Formats: sequence, C-alpha cells, structure tokens
Amino acid sequence: MDGHPHPHFPGIGLRNLKSAFSAALCAAIYYLIDRNPTFACIGAVYGMGNDMGHSWQQGGNRLIGTIIGGFLGMGLFWFYLLLDPPGDQRVLLIPLTFVGVVVLICLAQMFRWPTAVQPGSVVLCIILFNTPVDTYVSYALNRMVDTGVGVVVSMIINYLLPRERLDRWKAALQARRG
Repeated sequence: MDGHPHPHFPGIGLRNLKSAFSAALCAAIYYLIDRNPTFACIGAVYGMGNDMGHSWQQGGNRLIGTIIGGFLGMGLFWFYLLLDPPGDQRVLLIPLTFVGVVVLICLAQMFRWPTAVQPGSVVLCIILFNTPVDTYVSYALNRMVDTGVGVVVSMIINYLLPRERLDRWKAALQARRG
C-alpha cells in the first residue's frame, strides 16, 4: 500500500441525470431546427441546480452575464469598426477589452448580479476576438437566445422533476422490487 486513498467513482445523482437530460434535450431540439446546440447545451448545464432557487441563481448568472457581455461586446465591436472600418487592425481590441471588462464588472454589480461577470466576460471576449466583422451582431444575439433556451429548458426540467418527486418515484420503484 502506498498510503494514498484510491479515488472511487462517485455515484450518479439526480442533478447529474437532470443536467445530462437538459443538455441532450437542447441538442435534440437544435438538431431538429438545424442549428448549432453548443451554447444552448452550455446554458442547460449552467441552469441546472439542486432546486428551483439554485437553478434560478446558476442559470441567471449565465443568462444575465451573457446578455450584459453580448450587448457590451456588440457596442464595443461597433466602436472598433468606427475606428477601423475594414476590421483588420485587431490590436485595437486590446484597450477595448480592458474597457469592456471594467464596464462589465460595474454593470454586473449595478444589476446586483456580480456572479454574472465570468460568463459575461466569456461572451464579451468571444465577440471581440472570435467573431467575423460582418456577423458580430447576429452572433451576439444568437448567443443570448441560445443561452436563454438552455437555461429555460433546465428550469422546466427542474420544475417538472424536483428532487422530492424523483425521490418518491425511486422509493416506490424500490418498494415494488423488494
């Protein structure tokens, strides 16, 4: 024996299953409408909590952050294109990133949702550094909608399948077997 405890595989809990179901449901919906499900699936995983209150907090963090970062990213990218209409001087985005993160943090605090800073920063940086010049507005709007869909799907799943209900079903199933 080396004296170190061996890690064991954790059990698969109800939140785990509901998170997976929410993400898979978003992927299925998005494939049916021929749309990329990535951000809806991310929103679904972020939006799943232990209960509705926790789902609202977690999903709200992601959704509010995405909305703030999305609109801020659109505004900063628009300003960038005023400075450089062809959009090929990407070095100008560096000071705009600085300004954007400062404003994002202030807005998140102003809206009393400081935990929205991290997801908002992700969206802000994606818009500034990874979006083609001609699609930055539609890209940002699509990210907001997709995240909202994922969060709403998780909240619906969490509402329809609360832990108490699933625990009763599990107990009834075990009673039938035993």
